[in-house]
Amino acid sequence: MTANTGDRGLLVIPSALVDLVLLGPADDRRQLQDSPVLGDVWLAYATVPGSKLDLLITPHKKTTAGGVAREISQQLARVGDQGERSAQIAYLQGLVAARLSLREMLRVLVPLTQWWSERQIQKTLARDYSPAAVQKRLGDVFNSLLGRPGGESHPGNDSFSSLDRYLALAGLLLWASAPAIAPRWEGPDPPSSDAILRLALAELSLIQSELVGLYAQIASDEVGEPAKGIIFQVSLNRAVSPALERSVPAVKADAARGLFNVKTHKIAWAVLDSGIDRGHKAFLDKDGQPRVIKAFDFTRVRRLLSSDDQIPPEELATLLSGVNMTPDEARKRLARLRQDAADQRPIDWDVVEELLTLETPPAPPSVHGTHVAGIIGAMKPDPDASYGDGMCPDIKLYDFRVLARTMEDTEFAVIAALQYIRYVNERHSYVTIHGANLSLSIPHNVRNYACGRTPVCNECQRLVESGVVVVAAAGNRGYQKFETKEGLFENYAAFSITDPGNAEDVITVGATHGNWPHTYGVSFFSSRGPTGDGRLKPDLVAPGERIEAPIPNNESGAESGTSMAAPHVSGAAAMLMARYPELVGNPRRIKRILCESATDLGRERSFQGHGMLDVLRAFQSI
Repeated sequence: MTANTGDRGLLVIPSALVDLVLLGPADDRRQLQDSPVLGDVWLAYATVPGSKLDLLITPHKKTTAGGVAREISQQLARVGDQGERSAQIAYLQGLVAARLSLREMLRVLVPLTQWWSERQIQKTLARDYSPAAVQKRLGDVFNSLLGRPGGESHPGNDSFSSLDRYLALAGLLLWASAPAIAPRWEGPDPPSSDAILRLALAELSLIQSELVGLYAQIASDEVGEPAKGIIFQVSLNRAVSPALERSVPAVKADAARGLFNVKTHKIAWAVLDSGIDRGHKAFLDKDGQPRVIKAFDFTRVRRLLSSDDQIPPEELATLLSGVNMTPDEARKRLARLRQDAADQRPIDWDVVEELLTLETPPAPPSVHGTHVAGIIGAMKPDPDASYGDGMCPDIKLYDFRVLARTMEDTEFAVIAALQYIRYVNERHSYVTIHGANLSLSIPHNVRNYACGRTPVCNECQRLVESGVVVVAAAGNRGYQKFETKEGLFENYAAFSITDPGNAEDVITVGATHGNWPHTYGVSFFSSRGPTGDGRLKPDLVAPGERIEAPIPNNESGAESGTSMAAPHVSGAAAMLMARYPELVGNPRRIKRILCESATDLGRERSFQGHGMLDVLRAFQSI
């Protein structure tokens, strides 16, 4: 009987074993990630052996993303794996995405990295790692790790080089993903790390053969001298999910609006989410015209920026759904983008904009984006409506669709949308989009990046530097279940802020009870700080429980989560800019005003931030 198998019936390598090889024993974890392939990539290939994965590739600082994309495409075509078309290679400013198998990643990406070049890995392999030496090194590593996954103290030599550990992990995953030699596990329960290590020791010759064969192929590949060292690191293209309840009066936005006569019709806010129902009565102005200025489908950007030169007609028709463009016009624009990539020119966002602009936006795939937008800018259409005015009932909205119907869209789409917002503001002499709301959540992987320094966090920082207010949900991971030796344990979780809320200058918002925040404090689900590197987050809290707001088809509904808290703060920031135009382009000052005027709920700083949003006090403080 075969158990614990993944795609194609192949053996799944436990995450504990991947961490053990990569980082050392749990009782003495002092080894550091050294290779350019980050931990989440290894874990993902171990979990779904034999599958292609979406990867984010960071170019070396002296290399353009377009040049890296072109080189990867050429290398895939050269090695003859027929992977250059299915790889869907696409690039943004400072970032390349590609869908690759484990073997393609090891054979094509790693030899192009700075690590491979500067460490002279190929020469070291030829000099010190003969087939017999490789087998002995693998055996030494696996024997040393036996008995160590649980953290027990066992004798063994853990003083292996980073290259030894890299080869051991690559060998294990190659062995598990090769259809011809992939092991099977006989037993009713999933195999332990020790069991897999013993099985690997019994099949060392097979693992060695796979590994040596791969690096013999790398040695024979034609990688030109200028192409070496063009990649800095490889990480996983992470999935993005929404961070999912009388809230406007609770934060005194209605009082501030009336007392200070605030009109936000000249302010525009981007909602990066699943999409806004543009025709909902809540988003029409007094003349019946939509206040959702434009809609863009960034869930398509990856495919459109791919270096694949032939998108099938039926797929192109799907990609152009809602876009006012014929297939022939689209192919001309795609060809222009491919030529720009080949010439290593920056992305022509004017062309991309044409391909992503939805003239007739389809219905959003979920209620989330409409609900979030409604908290920011709903206008109550009639006295009988079940929801009230949002924070800014006359604000202009931009609909950026980054969450796909399957909820498996990616960090790449979010980063692309953030870069485009910068471009829109930079092409004019005035600010077009004043702020961005990101009610979405990407768990931070501690194996890969310093906290707050992931690609999406860095892009948020750049957007703030350009003068845009960025508001993000803290995440809904404040109450989690933990597996212990004694069984399942449920408790509140510190250090649970998610990306992009970990970014320093983003306004990170937790959730609190809408009616009785002083009694109930911070919502049980709201992510707690501090950040993994010790910075104080969240920045403040806002109502996030059972918030009634518009949902598609002219209906309304109640939703809960930090996703609902964040748009309250977006609305407050927009009100400040509308009342005090000198704050436009000064997002750090806006953040400081909102934080310093917040109402202390008497909770820990890591729970409540500076306290609960108080719009009226914010206005009175200026």
